[in-house]
Amino acid sequence: MRSRRPAVFSAFLALLMVTPLRGITEEEAETDSGARREARGLNPYTAPSIEQIFQRLDELKPLPFDLVRRDFAAGSHAGREQIGMQFGGSVADGFLLVACQKKNMVDELGRVLLRQARSLGVGQRVMRHSASLTELGRRGDWRAMRSELMATQTDVEQAMVDLHDQKMAQLISLGGWLRGLEICAAAVETQYTPQRAKTLAQPDLVAYFWDEIRTLPPSVGQTPLFQEIRTGLGSVRGVVQKAPAAGLTATDAKALHTLARQMNAAVQRE
Repeated sequence: MRSRRPAVFSAFLALLMVTPLRGITEEEAETDSGARREARGLNPYTAPSIEQIFQRLDELKPLPFDLVRRDFAAGSHAGREQIGMQFGGSVADGFLLVACQKKNMVDELGRVLLRQARSLGVGQRVMRHSASLTELGRRGDWRAMRSELMATQTDVEQAMVDLHDQKMAQLISLGGWLRGLEICAAAVETQYTPQRAKTLAQPDLVAYFWDEIRTLPPSVGQTPLFQEIRTGLGSVRGVVQKAPAAGLTATDAKALHTLARQMNAAVQRE
């Protein structure tokens, strides 16, 4: 696993926790959470914390829900690697539901996460989270649901470590990040300002995922799905690297939205 930590990642990779329930500072919670993730063998590059998507969604509210809403993946004929990416995308969909407070879609989210987790061989780790997410969503306890979504990813990360499957942890992370990019880019596109566009400027992270996708075994990496993902990430990398000194433009935000939407559609496709 890689351990490089360039300073440019500091804003993205800091664990920006919701206010802790016990009397510790956010700085203490951040340090503790980061230490526990690394103790499990998951540095921020292998599996960036899902808390970052929450922060970006908070920064970009109001979100264009009708523009980015989608059906959950059926997943009945998908391979394990594809289901891993679908799982990450479903968790990101959960963030969208929380941000937009969509009670009517929470039940289905819980069922989908559990079905996908079972396909990955970690259903027992997610079962209790699925029930809790459903109950919290029905009650409209969005703060607690945020925490439960984060706990869901933590348990799946640990399960992947237990199974010695770091590559799957990366694919789950990539699936969540791609869906988060689509949502964030759509929000910036519909209400553009240079400041909002800064949330999309993650060139080093894009380069990391692009490099990682190329290390997949040929039996996986040469499939049409992952060839499409690799090409798409290369295009995303080109957009963010050529951005002018002033930052990403409205045209750039639209291009990133389109690219992310196309890759996510491929991940969902049967």
